[in-house]
Amino acid sequence: MTLDPNTLLLLGLLKGERQHGYQLNDFIEKNLSRFSTLKKATAYAALERLEKKGLIEATTEQSGNRPARRIYGLTPAGEAQFLELLREHLARPEPVAAYSDLGMMFLNQLPNAEAHSLLSERAAQMQGQIADLERVPIHEGAIGRGLFGVDLAVSRQLALLRADVGWLRQTLSGLK
Repeated sequence: MTLDPNTLLLLGLLKGERQHGYQLNDFIEKNLSRFSTLKKATAYAALERLEKKGLIEATTEQSGNRPARRIYGLTPAGEAQFLELLREHLARPEPVAAYSDLGMMFLNQLPNAEAHSLLSERAAQMQGQIADLERVPIHEGAIGRGLFGVDLAVSRQLALLRADVGWLRQTLSGLK
């Protein structure tokens, strides 16, 4: 089984409740953009692929004068697939490969003052990311039961960013 984060994300969100594509995309865009780069077109293609595989099913609903929309929900096979992917993702850590670390490898090629300035700018931008994540609302029950894991993911990102800022500050004091 390949560790497909988009499949895990979509199946996990649909495990909470049946939703239409716009709801899924809106939630991902507003709340999970730090964790996923899933774009609308890719999400709809993934939903279609998951439906063809029998992991989700779609029904069409019409409300008033609004256009008909497809509502997606998990099938029993989709729930089993979700749990299998979830277990794999939780058990196996991803290698930490930050492309920005490549710049750190060659930091000594810049004058000390410039390196210090750039890393200070990086720390400030990371502080902005921390501030953004601190404004993310608590999600328990927002889409479905058991989605407190969204809050765990936000908490983990905050911890990683704070640790990275601490490391940067220590590095900056060593560059002086």
